[in-house]
Amino acid sequence: MRVCSGAIVGLVAACGLAACGGGTPARAPTPAVAEFIDVVAALPRSLDPAAEQGPAFDAVETSLAGTLVRPAGRAAGAATLAPAGAMTGFLAGSWRALPGGDYSFVLRHGVVSAYGHTLSAADVGFSFRRALALSAAARSLAAAGRISLADPVTVLGAETVRVNVTAPSPFTLAVLGDFRFGVLDSRAVRAHESAADPRARRWLAGHLAFYGAWELLGFQPAGKLLLRANPLFRRPPAFGLVAIEAVPSAALRLADVAAGEASHTDGLDWADFQVAAHTSGLRAVTLASTAVSTLVPDERFAPFADVLVRRALSLAIDRAAISRTAFAGVARPARGPLAGTLTPGLREPAYPHDVALARRLLARAGHPHGFAVVVAACLAGDPQAPAELASIARELGAIGVRVRVRYVASVADLAALARTGAVGAVLETTSVPVASAAFAIAYDYLPGSPGDIEGYDAPALDALAGALRAGAGSGTPARALAILSASFPVIPLVDVPGQLVTRAGIGGYAAYPDGAVYYDQLSG
Repeated sequence: MRVCSGAIVGLVAACGLAACGGGTPARAPTPAVAEFIDVVAALPRSLDPAAEQGPAFDAVETSLAGTLVRPAGRAAGAATLAPAGAMTGFLAGSWRALPGGDYSFVLRHGVVSAYGHTLSAADVGFSFRRALALSAAARSLAAAGRISLADPVTVLGAETVRVNVTAPSPFTLAVLGDFRFGVLDSRAVRAHESAADPRARRWLAGHLAFYGAWELLGFQPAGKLLLRANPLFRRPPAFGLVAIEAVPSAALRLADVAAGEASHTDGLDWADFQVAAHTSGLRAVTLASTAVSTLVPDERFAPFADVLVRRALSLAIDRAAISRTAFAGVARPARGPLAGTLTPGLREPAYPHDVALARRLLARAGHPHGFAVVVAACLAGDPQAPAELASIARELGAIGVRVRVRYVASVADLAALARTGAVGAVLETTSVPVASAAFAIAYDYLPGSPGDIEGYDAPALDALAGALRAGAGSGTPARALAILSASFPVIPLVDVPGQLVTRAGIGGYAAYPDGAVYYDQLSG
């Protein structure tokens, strides 16, 4: 597909290249270059991979990072994701597992960054240590993959490294596919370090330093990002120019793609997604995903400290109705705390809808007339939240639970409310970066984990921690799921599939645990 070069030129001007900086001096795009325009709900304010700014940041960094390995994708429309250990080489040409769980990697020869430097083993060590020093998420992922925090990388040769672990883990390779372990051009970064900014964070906020397929032409924080294919990379992508523009309105994003003014979008409300599926010239399909929409009650405080109350709320909620009204019937009513893509072959509990039993349980818990609760949600990137909350409020009202809704501007604001106990519950959609039930449970529900639900602790689940982190067979995740389903740390609502909305002539998309669009793999 070729999009009008005028659109790209306009984005170049809007980015203000002289102000925001790029990888190399900008060259004007030419009409002969294939262009890809991605319209997204939001963009981050910084490109530093250690900045941690929420889902919009994760999506961009994942799409652009040069990692040693990448997860294997599954075709659009597939019901499941590739297993956690299924990886493909990106900067690594080969790798092998060593006794004790370490991995050795041989880097691809002759990979050159947009700054003219050749990829080396020293770049890998520099990048991993920087990530672990600055990013709590990187440290959590490393711990999940048993990667040593103190000594993550040993340089074995100019193009050979060993990733060191503290114990064998089936998740080590999968973790290394996360953008936080992307490899930076260490010489370019170090050239911008200073006493006032020893990690070059200010420079990386507006520059792209990954070894990979792209160099940065321009970046307008939270607004626009323009990329050109790195002419020094090992293979040219099908699209020589990529523009990513933040357009908060889902309706406007769909209109842009339908009119041929953009190439791709996602994050539509599900009614608009259905419109896209019936629009000539567009391809709109769902993607396998690890995402689940959940109501998370704060069980540190009454009334949610009582499992009878949490169970009553679950019984009162009609998940099929939420799927119909908020997701146009596309989302599967949840059968457990994890997405069904993570639990193939595992027995899933049922979540019945029984209003009479819900009332009786509330009465047993000492709330025969119900109670009032404030539920918070974030609208950014979650356009179906109002419809979900309207359905939840109506259904909980039937058992006397009076819901007042509070909207916040960002996922960070929502997390802050949950941490401080400022609201009774939050509505959130959660996903995990590795397609494994054992990983998801350990990552989200064990004490000290990144998800670490406020106030939740189940000694029976804690006893399974070692087996979960070691990736034990299906029996351990099944037992853990049974514990979670009986104790209701969250109230799962629906499994949320990913969306692919693109011009029909563009291919190369796939389903990944993190919902990535790898622009260098597209065809058109």
